[in-house]
Amino acid sequence: MDKETREQIALIRYKLISPVLVEPGRVQNEYFRTQAAIAYDFPRYGRRTVKVSTMKLWLKKYKEMGFEGLKPKVRKDKGRPRKCSSHLLDVIRINCKAYPHMTVKYLHEKLIKEGIAGEPSIHYSTLLRIVKEENLLRFGKKRKDIRKRFEVDHVNDLWMCDFMHGPSVLINRRSYKAILCAIIDDHSRMIVGHAFAPSETVSSLTMVLKEAFGAYGVPKRFYVDNGASFSSDFLAKSCALSGISLIHSKPYDSPSRGKIERFFRTVRDRFLPGIVEKCTLEELNGSFAIWLNDDYHHRVHSGIKERPLDRYHNSAGKVDIQRLTKAELNEIFLVRHERVVNNDATISFKGSIYEVPSAYIRQRVDI
Repeated sequence: MDKETREQIALIRYKLISPVLVEPGRVQNEYFRTQAAIAYDFPRYGRRTVKVSTMKLWLKKYKEMGFEGLKPKVRKDKGRPRKCSSHLLDVIRINCKAYPHMTVKYLHEKLIKEGIAGEPSIHYSTLLRIVKEENLLRFGKKRKDIRKRFEVDHVNDLWMCDFMHGPSVLINRRSYKAILCAIIDDHSRMIVGHAFAPSETVSSLTMVLKEAFGAYGVPKRFYVDNGASFSSDFLAKSCALSGISLIHSKPYDSPSRGKIERFFRTVRDRFLPGIVEKCTLEELNGSFAIWLNDDYHHRVHSGIKERPLDRYHNSAGKVDIQRLTKAELNEIFLVRHERVVNNDATISFKGSIYEVPSAYIRQRVDI
């Protein structure tokens, strides 16, 4: 409550008690009983009646402290929300400092899940106000350009794929940056392919794509950016053999791949904060698969207002999903390399030496 409002309230209180400031007690009581039946408009509080005992208290405070005694008291906890203790406020600050990129929604769920949200639990709007007032989390800047929403009609009509740089992991006791390759179905928001790998290569991409084909069938369109892995001849040939339309977005137009980008934000907000530092790549992939199954696929998606798993199954029963045999998949994703056989009847491939029949010395061979 600001200073001006407090003074306005004190002035109304003074006007109520001023007629009987110097009158005897009997006259004061009769006057107060008369005024108690009348409603008055107070700033901030609105229109209300005042009890006789309250007016007597105002009169007593005025005689002891003067006009200042009629002003509403300043809260002792000024600057701190009423329903947030100092301990809970410290807990909120510590969590925000540890995970500055998480959302307020995730923070609220985390506090409740860990049983440290207070009793009763702090309300989401209160937590949001605290975080914003103290600037505890790093809120991203909102885009000013307009992007129109779109969505295909059925599952496997359109898949989107991209890479996301994740946490550091240990591989053979050495630290590597884990990079997530994920494929999302546009209609259902299901993640049909995923894997963390130590590199952003076409090999990592095609392994994820092959597993997605085997589990969910073949899509009609595959929408990607213009990165080196997505522009490779091997991916183009694999899509050609599969009968898929390979579509590249415009350069530097990440909003056109908004659904996969929004999923990566969810990964950063809801999955990565719970990951132990320096875990192994196998542990990271295992935890991610569990999180997808237990959290993402079974939570109501804000964009479709239903669970991705439910929408996928509802749509999958209405369309014919093209599936390839294991032999066809192996042929489509068969990697071929050309080598010249050395004079000692050997070839080198990825740091290893292989022996071949001597008849192929100085000849070019496909492996």
